[in-house]
Amino acid sequence: MDIIVTRVRLAGAALLFEYRALVPWAALSTDRQAILPPVRGPHIAGRAQCVRLAPLIAPDRYFAMSEPERSYLARRIGLVARRVETLVVRAVFPEMTADMLPIHYRGDHETGDACHCVPIIDLATAFDRLEPALDALMACDLGLYQGCAQNAA
Repeated sequence: MDIIVTRVRLAGAALLFEYRALVPWAALSTDRQAILPPVRGPHIAGRAQCVRLAPLIAPDRYFAMSEPERSYLARRIGLVARRVETLVVRAVFPEMTADMLPIHYRGDHETGDACHCVPIIDLATAFDRLEPALDALMACDLGLYQGCAQNAA
């Protein structure tokens, strides 16, 4: 499976950047497409239809759960998805040093927008595989290696 990793500078005087990792809609099976909500990718990625990591890694049972059970599992899925997204972004953009990917990241120097498509393990329904190892999860566990694209600012 491929994943799109982007860095986009936000408008304004401050050096604020948004980093994202999304999976292209076309990479999903038709069964998965039927239950996952698509989102538009960033302009730098061509605004292609994509899917966020949290719904992608969610197990099939999540979509059939009642609301109280679903809310509890959603928090856990969100935590795993944020960790995976952080590892992916840090492997592609080494200037990202946060332990958990922030909504906006303040850079210390001017960098341009960037978009890279990198191969990764199949993350569809991967929650049950990833959650037990969350504290020890590394980029290599996702089929990535640190500096896989070497796109430092």
